[in-house]
Amino acid sequence: MHALKMTWHVHCFTCAACKTPIRNRAFYMEEGAPYCERDYEKMFGTKCRGCDFKIDAGDRFLEALGFSWHDTCFVCAICQINLEGKTFYSKKDKPLCKSHAFSHV
Repeated sequence: MHALKMTWHVHCFTCAACKTPIRNRAFYMEEGAPYCERDYEKMFGTKCRGCDFKIDAGDRFLEALGFSWHDTCFVCAICQINLEGKTFYSKKDKPLCKSHAFSHV
């Protein structure tokens, strides 16, 4: 097979993490080494704290409370109002709007 401007035995071109042959599947490069899609996402991918799905290139996202969030997932944990660009508060790593930050819910 041909990859990275070289010719490889199929069983020799493997994921740097799990050592499984990549064959004709998609792979990603990180620090000069090839990774299968599953290991690349597990090791280097970014997941949204709100929905737990990956944040893909081109997705709108923000960083808050030490986590990454899709812009549409950064909402008050109680009323679900979107908090992007707004003042927000935090209790137990969950974003809250002003109304719910000071209520006894």
